Amino acid sequence: MKKHLIAAAVAAAFAVPAMAQVTMSGSISVGIMDTGAAGAKAVVSSLGGGANAINLSSSEDLGGGLRGGFTGQMRFNASTGDMNSGSGGGTTALLHAANVFLSGGFGTLRMGKIVEAGHVGFDPWGAIGGASLQAGVGQSALVASGTQASSVSYATPTVAGFSAGIQSTLSTRADERVVLNIGYAAGPLALGFVQADNSGASGATALTSTKAKQQSIAVGYDLKVARITLVNTVTKGATGAKTADVMSLGASIPLGATAIWAGYNKDDAAASTADTKWALGVNHALSKRTSLGADVFRAEAVGSSTGFVVRARHTF
Repeated sequence: MKKHLIAAAVAAAFAVPAMAQVTMSGSISVGIMDTGAAGAKAVVSSLGGGANAINLSSSEDLGGGLRGGFTGQMRFNASTGDMNSGSGGGTTALLHAANVFLSGGFGTLRMGKIVEAGHVGFDPWGAIGGASLQAGVGQSALVASGTQASSVSYATPTVAGFSAGIQSTLSTRADERVVLNIGYAAGPLALGFVQADNSGASGATALTSTKAKQQSIAVGYDLKVARITLVNTVTKGATGAKTADVMSLGASIPLGATAIWAGYNKDDAAASTADTKWALGVNHALSKRTSLGADVFRAEAVGSSTGFVVRARHTF
């Protein structure tokens, strides 16, 4: 009898509710870069925002086709190890994204600090490094790539290749930030539209916003021998005047484990002496998770000097 009582007590002690599984993933992208700007020199640099991050996620089955969970991301500077989460929380923010979600056949609802939908996937470099068409040095076609605190979002399920989403801040801002995205991806063709209103809303204490609007239209087509992308991004200020009109042409040419990346940007709203950028790079996959690469780029906006970067990336 005594042995049975002891066994029952031990079983009761360990009969705790099942804990949710937490999945961790991430990547680091770092290199030696010279931006090409006057007086610049080659330094070890952190390449890209989301390319240097630790992602956390958990979800559980709620029954009836519903799932609930959490998504979080911690960004860091790959050259220093410092926090780099920014976008509504400052560079010292612990989390770049932190939101709870509910998903099902109706789509996905999120609330908290949410990563915006953008066109990074249409950039051969994925918005990393100085050669990138959508971030880095010179004419940038980047739109809606930040993260906004105090946000809610809704994303539709994908139907016949089509998907859409909308995200808005709900805060004490004078003008709330709203991002709308519509996409299509099926077979070799990919299309995207993103519109961001009040694009000036960001920063650690930005509870008011600078009125602005950005619209981006993107198309990509996989020809097997190369993937070609075309992105047009237009930015307008508070008065409606056009402050940027960037057309980006990109190409990714697969050669087994090696890929050649090429790109060209032209900003029709910029001065003729500072309106273009070109880039050429090579990327070699040592494995499914580790790659090495090198790029050369020239941006008129930084004095028409040629920059370069030698880089390494690892995902986990």
